[in-house]
Amino acid sequence: MSQIAPAAELAAALRDVMTDADRHEPLGEAKFAVLEAAVQLIDADRPELADQPRLRTELLRGALGSVRAAAVATGIAVTRANEVSRVLV
Repeated sequence: MSQIAPAAELAAALRDVMTDADRHEPLGEAKFAVLEAAVQLIDADRPELADQPRLRTELLRGALGSVRAAAVATGIAVTRANEVSRVLV
């Protein structure tokens, strides 16, 4: 078994989880963005992309954008959680 098969299986599993993410709330959006970044990084590391630097660069930029989106959504989720905790105290 090659090293590619586990990575492809992981990417497929992550895509399945992404379809179940509830993106209506910041926490769900953050989770989706992190999974999306992971899939893009796995895809960018495929050996067949070694001779396609533009496609690899596009995937890496997409992953970076997803990580940024995850950071923003997580920040919003933290702010909302803090607001709720203040109300409950």
